[in-house]
Amino acid sequence: MVRSMYAAIAGLKTHQSKMDVIGNNISNCNTYGYKSSRATFQEAMYTTTSHASGGTDSFGGTNSAQVGYGCSLASIDKLFETSTPAATGKASDCMIVGQGFFLVGNKLGEDIKGVNPKQGAAEDGEQLDISSLKLTRVGAFDKDEDGYIVDRSGYVVYGFSYPEGTTFPLPDGAAIDKTNLVPMKVPEVKSDTQGNGGLNGEEGEVPKVSISIDNTGVVTAKMPSGETFALGIIAVANVPNPGALEADVNSYYNIGNNTGVVEAFQPGDGNTGKLQTACLEMANVDIANEFAEMITTQRGFQANTRIITVTDQMLEELVNMKR
Repeated sequence: MVRSMYAAIAGLKTHQSKMDVIGNNISNCNTYGYKSSRATFQEAMYTTTSHASGGTDSFGGTNSAQVGYGCSLASIDKLFETSTPAATGKASDCMIVGQGFFLVGNKLGEDIKGVNPKQGAAEDGEQLDISSLKLTRVGAFDKDEDGYIVDRSGYVVYGFSYPEGTTFPLPDGAAIDKTNLVPMKVPEVKSDTQGNGGLNGEEGEVPKVSISIDNTGVVTAKMPSGETFALGIIAVANVPNPGALEADVNSYYNIGNNTGVVEAFQPGDGNTGKLQTACLEMANVDIANEFAEMITTQRGFQANTRIITVTDQMLEELVNMKR
């Protein structure tokens, strides 16, 4: 009899955990880039009161008899389906249509040339592993006062750019290096042969430009004069098993165990999606579904409390029983 009470307590705890997941989903229904979670249940342990037996020439076989101890939480899964775009009208905002994550992180140290695009392939002492960066689906980018392309939290955005030391105007033969991830940055102005700063800035200064991003990740800087140049390409990481990513605050994810080999590509390559510009990705929370799940979870919770009430009444009758 007491086992039914323990089973009900296990059910209460599990339903409460599911309600926590539902509450978090509904709370973040308007959070850009948020990916909803799903809680699943599983049966808990069993007590076997009698084992199965095989049949004989005279009698048939019998099945085992087992009493369960309720349910437990099987998993809490992140659902990474692409959601709908929310237009912002800002040329530096973008979202990934399909698989992939933007790569952001801190600025590089003086002795580090960049981050290797493939997990586990970093050059010792010269490159960082891609797992040192954070992943995000939120493409709300802008340019800071030092010329770095940054996200809303101040992390620099990583991508493929020109070799270190490249200045503007770009020298002949300058090519984007896709073997090394670096912080996206507007290069400093280089004086012309007459010693003029020109190009909207003094030598060594970051030119005052506006930036835009196209659907292949190419970042274009536009001078006030109307002249444009390609700054680089924003990288998108392909994660074979995104469900193994570890969620962090502010819609960031960290690369953990069981994600598979993470590798960065230009948007549209390596099973990654292309970008949609001048918009951000809405949360993929289905409000109608969440309310339906909330109702069924509430009813399940109530049913488990009823089991505890009835079991308590039965125990009370047993204690008060008179001969």
